[in-house]
Amino acid sequence: MSSLCCTSCGGLLVPKTTPYGKWMACPEGHIQKELNQEQNILVMKNQQPGKKIEVMDSKNLLAVHDHICKKCGHDKAELIEISCSYSDEDNVYRMKCGECGLVEQLEGKVK
Repeated sequence: MSSLCCTSCGGLLVPKTTPYGKWMACPEGHIQKELNQEQNILVMKNQQPGKKIEVMDSKNLLAVHDHICKKCGHDKAELIEISCSYSDEDNVYRMKCGECGLVEQLEGKVK
């Protein structure tokens, strides 16, 4: 017999809820042997966590594109692409200065 049947009468066990918890019980009231009804939950810890991007000496490490800042004159910037919402729109491209953080929106398409 499977674990879903009563060991005394062979009847199908039904879920029963009491203030003490939930378990499978015989509808005829026969006492069952202790059943292992716990869920097996597998918890895994990430063995290779991602690397953090840090700003060192007030310079952005993602600022690798050539662009001269209008505010401070720094020659490298981070490219930020914002995808279009509708199919007839173009994507929006912005350049964030690697030194001062000024964000400038570019006109037209970027190649």
